[in-house]
Parts: sequence; structure tokens; C-alpha cells
Amino acid sequence: MKKSIKTILLITTTILLSSTNIVYSQKESVKDVGFYKNAIHGNVGIGGLYLTANGYYERMITQSSKILSFVKVGIGGYSTWGDEGNYILGQFGILSGANKHHLELGAGPRYVTNGNIQGYGPFTATIGWRIQKPGGNFIFRLGASWPEAIYVGLGFSF
Repeated sequence: MKKSIKTILLITTTILLSSTNIVYSQKESVKDVGFYKNAIHGNVGIGGLYLTANGYYERMITQSSKILSFVKVGIGGYSTWGDEGNYILGQFGILSGANKHHLELGAGPRYVTNGNIQGYGPFTATIGWRIQKPGGNFIFRLGASWPEAIYVGLGFSF
């Protein structure tokens, strides 16, 4: 009789302990935190004797779990050994990645208001790395672009 009680207790304990994994494995519903829709950021760039400074306003258009699209407009200035000037630019771009590290790609039109880089094509293009947490305000950018050259930038989203 004592062996059967021990066996029943052992089987009951085993079933109870193994069922705790089922009880605690319930799916939690956690709300996805997206990016803020607006951002302001600035960049400085260098390409040999070519220096640039730019300021942007950016607006997110779409957000999915891994791809985000945006449009941005900006104003910039450049200086070379014998020339300097200003330009206005706009870009449509995408960000890929779900965490805080993103590949940033963008392209769009550019209009030179004064200076001699007018003959280099009326476009702008960017490929870069962006650090921005979903739901976070801080933006860090690093990459290559025309007309920004090799750039580094800081900004905030709201």
C-alpha cells in the first residue's frame, strides 16, 4: 500500500510540474512601439577638400515591422578650395531593420541656388547607417551621399 501511494504522489507531482510550462507559456500581447513621424537632423560631410553642412526635416510615410519609408527636405551649403554655394534638396527613402540599427537609402531632386556644382546632375542620393530606437528620440547617421560626401549627423525625432 505504501508503494502505491508513493507512486501516485510521484506521478501527480510530475504531472503538476510539467503542466507549469503550459500554464506560464501564455502569449503576452505587447503593443509594438513605432517610430515618431517627424524628425529634424543635421549632417556635416567631407570629401577631400570638399566640405558640406546640411539640415533636414523628415516625415515618416509608412511603417511596417522591418521597412519604413520617409520623405525629407533639406537645405545645405558646400565649400571647396575655390568655390562655395547653397542647395535645396528633397529625398524619398527607406529604412530597413527592426531594432535600432538601420540601413538608410534615399534619392531625390536637388536644386543649386548658387555655386558651381550645378553641372554635376540635379539629383541627390544617400546610402548610410542610422541608429534610432523605435520609440526613441535620438538619431545618429553615418554614410555617403551626394552632395554631402562622407557624412556624420545627429538629430531627434518627435
